[in-house]
Amino acid sequence: MPLQPPLKFQSPKAGNRPDECEDAYMAAYPYQTGPARIALCDGASESAFARQWAQILAAAFVRRPLPSPHLDNPSLAAWLKPCEKEWRQAVPWHRIPWHGEAKTRAGAMAALLGITINPAPNRSGGFHWQAVAVGDCCLFLIRDNAIALSFPLSNSNQFNNTPPLICSNPANNAALWPQVRQLDGECLPGDLIIMASDALACWLLQQQESGNQPWQMLLSLRRDSQWEAWLKGRREERAIRNDDTTLITIKVD
Repeated sequence: MPLQPPLKFQSPKAGNRPDECEDAYMAAYPYQTGPARIALCDGASESAFARQWAQILAAAFVRRPLPSPHLDNPSLAAWLKPCEKEWRQAVPWHRIPWHGEAKTRAGAMAALLGITINPAPNRSGGFHWQAVAVGDCCLFLIRDNAIALSFPLSNSNQFNNTPPLICSNPANNAALWPQVRQLDGECLPGDLIIMASDALACWLLQQQESGNQPWQMLLSLRRDSQWEAWLKGRREERAIRNDDTTLITIKVD
């Protein structure tokens, strides 16, 4: 089994219920019968029905692959169209008070990070991957106990309160295309792939910039209880911002 199944941990903001978490995760992992696809989306709390929008985007990436590497503005808009329709149908318009209608019609916002891994190894035993990102969820490739790649952000100073996001209202996506990032590469036996939503991704880069190897600690977490205790400690130290937090790890054998 060259690619181990993803290991996923997810927690809402402290004080929130799990069903209030606006991070969304979806994976299709058919091993040798087709590409593995993993998506991580982070809904923006300041927008309406962001949790539903993040879930819709994550599911769409896995079930209806983007036309990468030939993605362009028209093909992205066409791919988003069914997602936008699904979100509109999911909104309980009849229950929205008049003072919340304008915000809802403006649309929900979410970051998207998706990776596709080809199941066929090349001559070196590695696997080709393609990634697409809008926003500040990050993909890390750990090789030889170091960060070989960080995408789409590579420095903790790049995180801010206004990341580019995908909107469920197409009228608010006019300037989206220049914000789309695409990358492809190779993962080799022994590599570790990490996908992290923004608060955890920022912490990872801060730790790496301080000369630490934070992935070692993350790899030691095997149960939800361990994850929850570890995350609670980092939040209490104010090392990790109190935000919905998701960690996905994939080992390459």
